[in-house]
Amino acid sequence: MNVDIQTEHVVMLPEWHRMIDEWLERCRKWHPGVLGIDLTLRHGERPQPGEEVEAVATACGRSLRATRHAALMTLALHDVLDALEQEVLVHEALGRTFRH
Repeated sequence: MNVDIQTEHVVMLPEWHRMIDEWLERCRKWHPGVLGIDLTLRHGERPQPGEEVEAVATACGRSLRATRHAALMTLALHDVLDALEQEVLVHEALGRTFRH
């Protein structure tokens, strides 16, 4: 699985690496159709100050995307990984539906 992590005005913490690694391990086990994930972590000064994480997964030629904002990066990262997994589940369910 290809993994790309970009940061904008953010220094990665070991806790975040662990969260991402754990999510990737679950994903490899339960969602083998996911071929890659791109994560962008940024500190936002834009309309909403705070932390933002954008995640894009590639699954069977499709891009699945989620973005979350929070006061703390740990919360934004947790929320975006959860949301991305929901996108993957929907994608898999639709794939099964249309194959039958």
